[in-house]
Amino acid sequence: MKVIKRAILLLLFVSPLLMGQYRGNDWAFSLSYSYTTTAKMFPFPNSADVIQRNQSDDIEDIYSYSFETRYKFSELFALGLVLEYIEDTQRRDLVVNGTGGNLRLKADEGFSIIPIELAAYYLLPFSTEDFKFHMGGGAGAYIGSHIRKVGSAELESVERDIAFGIHVNIGMDYMIYDFLSVRGEMRFRDPQFDTKSKYNKDEVMINDRLFFLTQNPIDSKINMDGITFTLGIVFHTF
Repeated sequence: MKVIKRAILLLLFVSPLLMGQYRGNDWAFSLSYSYTTTAKMFPFPNSADVIQRNQSDDIEDIYSYSFETRYKFSELFALGLVLEYIEDTQRRDLVVNGTGGNLRLKADEGFSIIPIELAAYYLLPFSTEDFKFHMGGGAGAYIGSHIRKVGSAELESVERDIAFGIHVNIGMDYMIYDFLSVRGEMRFRDPQFDTKSKYNKDEVMINDRLFFLTQNPIDSKINMDGITFTLGIVFHTF
């Protein structure tokens, strides 16, 4: 244990000497495009049947945009605030009540999430003037909605929780100029939240046929458990 403590103290002492600096700019603003591998939707989260309750539908290849403000308060550490918007829908089969009985229709179903994440970052000691490597982690709040569109009808949120979770990431900046860099990151997080929604119409006309939609609240659970890869442009200033 003493050897580990001494190694950490030595690393913290020599890091400012080993690593390239951000050339005097303490603030950084980034715009990024992200790809998340997968998420899960649980259509029956409150079912008494444990098998049905754990049934999930996978949503893959999720793309999003994010904005981050990052402040470097020392040569080793920085704080960041990330705002992101994620929305994804896929074409799925849905059984609804029609004029001739229950029928299977195609519906656009998915989710939207607004993550608000606060993170602390550590600049790794093998960074250079051109390549800045970092690792970090923090906590986030996640506001989400269940999306389903059937013809001209769609779900509206009745109740939704704000989920809280933690995340970790690793990344690298390539400095193009003193004030500009390209940033790549890989992030691990696992937000999960419950929603309660309701159709905004009780009937819908599709292909000259009338379909009836339940007005009972629809419960669902969404878990975004995939790995997120991010590529962005960063402006360093002040």
